[in-house]
Amino acid sequence: MCTEKFVFEAFDVDGNSFDVVPEIVEKGDTVTVTVSKDYLASHRADTLLVRSSLTTAKAGDEGYMFFPTNFYYGYALCYYDEKPDTLYRSWPAGTPVCGLCANERAVFVHIEQEDFDARFYVEVKGGVYSISSHFRFDGDVPDEDVVITYHKMPNATYSDMARFYRASRLKDAGCVPLRQRVKQREPLRRAADCLELRIRMGWKPIPTPVRSQTIENEPEMYVAATVDTLNKIVDRLQAHGVDKAEICLVGWGPGGHDGRFPQQYPSDERYGGDDKLREFIARAQRLGYQVVCHTVSCGAYEIANNWDWEKLTYKKDADGKLIPYLRDHYKEKGLNGGDPWSLCAKTAYEDYAVKDLPEVRSYGFMGLHYIDEFTAIIPEKCYHPDHPVSRKQAREYFRKCAQLATKLFGGYQCEGYMDFMNSDVDSILYVGVQSKLTHEMNPLFDDSIPFWQLVYHGIILSNATSQTINYTIKEEYQHLKYLEYGARPVMYFHSKFGADRNWMGDIDLLCNNDENIEKAAVAIKKAYDEYEKLKHLQYEFMDDHVKVSDGVYKTTYSDGTVVTVDYNNESYTIVTPEDDVETPSEDVFWL
Repeated sequence: MCTEKFVFEAFDVDGNSFDVVPEIVEKGDTVTVTVSKDYLASHRADTLLVRSSLTTAKAGDEGYMFFPTNFYYGYALCYYDEKPDTLYRSWPAGTPVCGLCANERAVFVHIEQEDFDARFYVEVKGGVYSISSHFRFDGDVPDEDVVITYHKMPNATYSDMARFYRASRLKDAGCVPLRQRVKQREPLRRAADCLELRIRMGWKPIPTPVRSQTIENEPEMYVAATVDTLNKIVDRLQAHGVDKAEICLVGWGPGGHDGRFPQQYPSDERYGGDDKLREFIARAQRLGYQVVCHTVSCGAYEIANNWDWEKLTYKKDADGKLIPYLRDHYKEKGLNGGDPWSLCAKTAYEDYAVKDLPEVRSYGFMGLHYIDEFTAIIPEKCYHPDHPVSRKQAREYFRKCAQLATKLFGGYQCEGYMDFMNSDVDSILYVGVQSKLTHEMNPLFDDSIPFWQLVYHGIILSNATSQTINYTIKEEYQHLKYLEYGARPVMYFHSKFGADRNWMGDIDLLCNNDENIEKAAVAIKKAYDEYEKLKHLQYEFMDDHVKVSDGVYKTTYSDGTVVTVDYNNESYTIVTPEDDVETPSEDVFWL
C-alpha cells in the first residue's frame, strides 16, 4: 500500500470537474501512477493535474529541485530559500523529467506516457515548493494511459538522476552511444571530427512588409553570400589550415532563409545558379569538407510553388469549425516568407519530404542534414479529415523525416532540447538559447544546469546554447559555457538577420568583403584548434557536473577528464587521465 498522498484535479471540456480513479502501485523505491485513457475519454477530459506529496519541500529544507522550462531557458535549478509566491508553467515538457534532489526525500519524476500532452507546474506558495504534472487533452481521446513514475533516490544529485535517465534511454528508447554509431556511418564520424560552419546566404526583410506573398509582390532578398563567396570562404579556411568542417548552407533555396517553404529548391538564382552550387559542393568535398543544407518541413508560405491549403494543419475554432492554423508564435509579425502556416506533420512527410529530400540530395549534399525546429517545437494536432494526427502521431512523422534524412544524407541534425526523437538525432545546433538564467527571467531560476548534456553527451553531438555560437569572437563567459557544457563548436556567418533575429547574438561573422572573410577565418581557426584538442570527449559520457563554489563549476567525463571553469576569474583548467584516450576506429563504412 502506497502511503504517499496524491491529489488529482480534472476538468472536462465544459469546465466541469470530475473525480479521477487512478491506479497507484509502489514497488521497491518506485511509485507508479496510472490514469486510464478510456476513463479520461469517457469524461471528455480537457485537463488533468497530478499533485504528490513526493514532490513538495519547504523553504529552508536542504537540497533543491530542477525542472525543464522551455527551449529558451533549458533546465533550471531552484533552491528552497525564501522566494515570493510564484507559479511557473513549463512549456509542454520537452524532456519529461524533473527532480527534487540532495536530501533523504530526493525523488526523480518521469512522465513515461502521454508526455506529449504534458507539462510541469512548478510553484512556491507560502514557503511550500512543489512540482506537479499537468496534462491537456482538448476533449480528445488520449493516445495512451497517463503514466508517471516517481523514483525515490535518497540524497541523489541531478547528475545521479541524469545517469539514471540516460541508462533508461539507452535501454528502452533506442539511443546508441556515438562511439558505436560512427562505426556504421562515415558522415557521422566526419561530423564528430570537426566543427560546424553555417553560412546564411540570404533573406527577405523581417518583420515582413508583405504577409501574403506572391512572385509578383515578393520583397527583395538581401544576398549575403553568393556561390563565389562560398568559394572565397573555403579558400581562406584552407589558407589558415582549417582542413575539415561541416558546412551547412542556410537560406540556399528560393527566397533565401524562410523564403518559400515547403518549396526547398532550386537554389535562388541570385546566388549564381544550380550548376555553380553543385560545382562548389563537389569542390568543397574534394578539399575535405562535408557540405549539408538547411530545410524546413513544419511551415508553409503561400508563395511556394507547391503550396496547398489542404496540406496544412487544421484546428477547431471556438465554434468547432475546422480552420488552417497560423503558427501562434509568429502571428504578430509573420516571417520572411509572409504568414507562416503550420504544415501538418503527416503531409509534411508523405506529400513533401519523400518527394523533395531526394531532390535536395541530388545537389551532392552529404552529412548531417538539417531540418529545422523538429526538436524545438511541440508537434501540433491536426483535425483535417484527410490527414488527422494526434501529437503522438505527429511526433512519429517528425521521426520519419529524420530517418529519411539519415538514409539519404548520412545523418540528421536539428535544434532544441526535446528528447522524443533523440534516437534519430545526431547533432543539436544549440540545446537552449540562454547561457545564463537569472531571477529577472523568473524568481524560481537560481541557476542553469546541463541536464540534457548529462543524459545525451556521448550519444548526440551538441553545441551548448545559441549564445555560444561564434564563441571565439564573444565575451569569455561564452567560451567558458562552451567548455562547461562539452560543446561541439558552431561558427556562423550572418547568424543575425533582422532587428529581432539576434538570438545567437549581435556579434557576428560577416562575408561581405575580403577583409571580413579573413577575420572570420581567423576566428574559425581558433575554434578549430581548440576542438582538435578536445574532440575525443564527444565520445565520452558526461558523468558528473557540480557547482564547486559561486561561479565555479566542474564537469567530469567517463574517461576521467575533468573540466573546471571559473567565471569569477574567467579561467579554466582541463585535467586529463594518465591513460591514453581511446579514439573511435577509422575502420568505418558507408550506409
